[in-house]
Amino acid sequence: MVIVANQKKPSPLGARIRALREAAGITQEDAAAAVSVHVQTYMRWERGGSEPSFTALQQLAAAFDVTLNDFATEPGARSETDEE
Repeated sequence: MVIVANQKKPSPLGARIRALREAAGITQEDAAAAVSVHVQTYMRWERGGSEPSFTALQQLAAAFDVTLNDFATEPGARSETDEE
């Protein structure tokens, strides 16, 4: 019998954080340092084990050179403001 540890699927926010970090070419260690958290805390955000504070999201946006809206939208998605 094989027992698999309870692995959570990444949350949509966690998946976006990871995608934006990778697109920016930043390591998890550097991303954690940018928001002054331990790398294990940062990794939990990407895995969906916990979520960053609003302040941490603002800091991540600055580090990744993206907007806060980018954390809530899929890559390539157009917002209503883009269409105006």
